[in-house]
Amino acid sequence: MRKIVQIIIIVLLQFLIPSNLIGQEFEWYEFELENIKIDFPSEEVYQLDTIVNGSRLNQLYNQIRNSTLLIQKTSAEKISKDNDLSSLPYDYESLIKYYDGFINGVKNSTNGEKVEKEEIKNGELIGIEYIIYNEIENPIILSQVFLAGNDIIALSVYNPDKELDEINDIFFDSVNFENLDSFEQFTGDSKAYKLGYLLGKLIFYIILGIGIVFLIRALVKKK
Repeated sequence: MRKIVQIIIIVLLQFLIPSNLIGQEFEWYEFELENIKIDFPSEEVYQLDTIVNGSRLNQLYNQIRNSTLLIQKTSAEKISKDNDLSSLPYDYESLIKYYDGFINGVKNSTNGEKVEKEEIKNGELIGIEYIIYNEIENPIILSQVFLAGNDIIALSVYNPDKELDEINDIFFDSVNFENLDSFEQFTGDSKAYKLGYLLGKLIFYIILGIGIVFLIRALVKKK
């Protein structure tokens, strides 16, 4: 009986140890994006700093296996010539509504079928963590979103891999907002949902473009 128990323990350890040690397969490096510090599990990190629909979008990203890890910061306000869409949240309820619009914008762009979300906090900032699934309940994107001042900050894992859960946790936990210019989240007065929706759609298309770039690079390397 004792020998059977020992065998069972050995078998269990064969499954558990690789999962617990996976984070040690990578070296972590600190990067900074406009006063936001965050760690990536690689030195091979790329930056995209561009103008989209009149607003600056700045992001850092890299790829681990089939997943893309990225942090992005963009204006939460100047994305439309329509003044009705230029307002930001003005209280807690409108902030949550803004986040709902953002998430539904991403869901629409990804053709997602199911969303799981929960409110989170990082220091003074109230944010939302969400995950979007496709029709066969595979995760499409895992993300944390924070509105700070006039900026929207998103930490995302596109095509999250269950085997990389520890990597994702370290990535999210490493973000440091201490040096942000503003922690104000209630600067607007109306139309928060529509604005969040547009930003959610916009940011997903940027992520999709990054995925295509990595695919092209992989094909070139194979040749």
